[in-house]
Amino acid sequence: MSNDDRKKKAHRKWQQPKDKKKWLEDLVEAGESVVKGYERYLLDEINYEELAKIMVILRKLLPMNIDKKYDD
Repeated sequence: MSNDDRKKKAHRKWQQPKDKKKWLEDLVEAGESVVKGYERYLLDEINYEELAKIMVILRKLLPMNIDKKYDD
């Protein structure tokens, strides 16, 4: 594995938040956004690409490994 590959993999791994209160507030806000976005998607008000952008924000806040798609 090259040095660049290691950097990319390390960057993609979830990091423990330093400010857990802020992280929790962000997590709740992102979760609410996803629920509202999904409702809008079901009503054909947004497309799947717009929904995916919202969901990526939530995924980045969750303690999961992006490559393996499960909780660490």
